[in-house]
Amino acid sequence: MTVRVLAVWTRQPLVVDALTSRERERLAALPQRVRRQWLISRHALRLLLGVLGLPLDTTRYAFPHRRLSLTHIEGAAVAAGAVRDTRQLAGVGVDLETDREARVDTTRFFLDERERSWLASLPDTARATEQLRLWTVKEALFKADPDNRHTVLRDYTTLDAAAHRGRARTRQHREAVFGYASTRLRDAQLSIAAAFHGETRTPQSIAPGRETPVPSVITFDEVADRISSTLSIPVEKLTPQTTLRELAADSFLLVEMAVDLQEEFDTIFTQNELREITTLGELAGLVGAKV
Repeated sequence: MTVRVLAVWTRQPLVVDALTSRERERLAALPQRVRRQWLISRHALRLLLGVLGLPLDTTRYAFPHRRLSLTHIEGAAVAAGAVRDTRQLAGVGVDLETDREARVDTTRFFLDERERSWLASLPDTARATEQLRLWTVKEALFKADPDNRHTVLRDYTTLDAAAHRGRARTRQHREAVFGYASTRLRDAQLSIAAAFHGETRTPQSIAPGRETPVPSVITFDEVADRISSTLSIPVEKLTPQTTLRELAADSFLLVEMAVDLQEEFDTIFTQNELREITTLGELAGLVGAKV
């Protein structure tokens, strides 16, 4: 099946006078430093809603959404939405990332072995761009999946990693129930994905007879020491109240930090779990709970 998706890009914030009363309440509850970015994102979403003929109050929509998706970078935002609402459509996802260099070892966090092998076969001059493109593809697939509470980016696999327009599936199910497309947008990579109703997904249970692991205690100092080493930040500057936004301004730095913590403490986080974390204290608590 083919679905037409419209994407709207903007760098302009929504005028405060144009906000609904509920949007004003939402804005007032935000820290001052993120309000302009929130208004830019709301502007992109408001423009899209107008074109699609949907109610304009952006607080009515929560993500993941069956028909809409939203992404932003510093000073810009993209909203994407299916032109028509169909029964087969399960979700829409969009992701935008600016060009930058990324550590090759972070690919283990979001690419499977086949995709990493293809990426490694590319010339050095093309590898960074394709790594970033695949990152946006995986993020868009994750956002499009209505059942993403139990998945990580690596659970989504493209049928052809080289394809800029193609199909994808989850590792747990062979049926290809996702479609995606990638393109360049100025100095950034943009990917849009759609999920279609297919085989029902259920979390895998623990195999019968498997021994229960012995829990161990992870302290904040242990987590802080690892982050200090990864991000080259003096450990004495790290407190439980330090926010992740202060440490990792973009998603790639957050990925690098997450990869190192998972390797150090032999655990794994889901995307939703990471998105809910705002401070180092909460992150240390997550690591301890996982271990």
